[in-house]
Amino acid sequence: MLPMVGLAAAPEMIPGISVARGLQVVAGAGFLLYCLVFFGLLIARLRLRARSSASRARDADTTDVATADRP
Repeated sequence: MLPMVGLAAAPEMIPGISVARGLQVVAGAGFLLYCLVFFGLLIARLRLRARSSASRARDADTTDVATADRP
């Protein structure tokens, strides 16, 4: 019966509505921060992986001519 009273009352009359809205704003900001950190780490990981694969490819292309003919 108590939840039905909440439906009939105006949002300003419910005692904890301002606290709930504040918590919702804080949770939204926390989720945004979480997403920004996640994408930042993902981009950093992809850039480091691309840099290491590029340096390995560059190292594979340069062979020592002096030692290439030795058995």
